[in-house]
Amino acid sequence: MSGYQIGLLFHLVGVILFFAGAAVAGVVATAAPRREKPSEIAAILGLARYGAIMLGVGGLVLLVAGFYLSGKIEGYGQRWLEISIVLFVIALVVGAWGGRRSRKAREYAEQVAAGSGGDEATLRAMLANRATWAMHWASVVLALAVLVLMIWQPGA
Repeated sequence: MSGYQIGLLFHLVGVILFFAGAAVAGVVATAAPRREKPSEIAAILGLARYGAIMLGVGGLVLLVAGFYLSGKIEGYGQRWLEISIVLFVIALVVGAWGGRRSRKAREYAEQVAAGSGGDEATLRAMLANRATWAMHWASVVLALAVLVLMIWQPGA
């Protein structure tokens, strides 16, 4: 196996981990508001951590392998690659903001479930927050745009 093939393998594994983590986080974010009990909401939102770990590890692996591959194919300086990197970083930042809001909702759900403060109406409002949903969806759209650019490679 050549260095390029190994780099490509790691890049693809990173992509799979990244999108699998995003899918876990998306399923969790969609399922949590449908639960009745705050303890169930907290438990489901707790699963988002696993998605975030997969997403973070996958993102790191695909970035490192992607930079390696770019050096192998002399891809530096190509506009599609520069745009992809910028969009990927923006997707990570926006997704992290949305994830932070979801983590706060999980922590609040744990408080409500334990009876140590808070009310269910506020919890429901946190789960239905449009800004949080917009951040989640924006990060997904940006990540998909990066995937399209990586496959299409306009101008390459």
